[in-house]
Amino acid sequence: MAGTTVNDRDEVYRVLRASTERFGAQFSDEEFQQWMGTEKRWAITNLLQIGGVEADEALIEEAWTWFRAELRRTYTEQPPVPLDGVEQALRDLKARGVKIGLTTGFSREITDLILDAIGWSGSDLIDLSVAGDEVPAGRPEPFLIQAVMERLEVSEAAAVISAGDTAADVESARRAGVTSIGVLTGHLSRADFEALGADLILASVADLPAHIVMSGASR
Repeated sequence: MAGTTVNDRDEVYRVLRASTERFGAQFSDEEFQQWMGTEKRWAITNLLQIGGVEADEALIEEAWTWFRAELRRTYTEQPPVPLDGVEQALRDLKARGVKIGLTTGFSREITDLILDAIGWSGSDLIDLSVAGDEVPAGRPEPFLIQAVMERLEVSEAAAVISAGDTAADVESARRAGVTSIGVLTGHLSRADFEALGADLILASVADLPAHIVMSGASR
């Protein structure tokens, strides 16, 4: 969602970083980037460890609680918005019979907050969303994609395209055996996605309907 279909002004990453640094964690930008796109409680756990903090379950829970509260506050005060051109792209895809599922490292609580803010809750733009706390493990594991496939009754991996803006998105698609698309609306460059082995690289999800990979699509 954030960085792929939704512009949250990078608030999720500001809050994620702050939720660990406030307990003394220190890590490089490169180390932090590895946890972009992953389930957020898991990211907090690992960032605390990488950052040199001996975190027990109580401290992890405190950081996780702060993260959720701060993200809810900032999203309420400055609601996220769809990225330019994405809503029209989703309409175009839906008109061609493409089933659309959103996967996210957010919890269901935050996912619904975002969907409500941008007007996608209950809309016909998406068929469903799967949140990071609704599967056994988030990205880079394939469970989010597999949950979408199961719920939309899509059995053939070759019929599935997964678009995302992080390394975890590409790896998750690879493990699920589906086509991976890296989009340049996040923090990774074309060269980054090439090094990750993304099947396709686009400037934005907004460009997907016009791409040849969607020719004749009815998925």
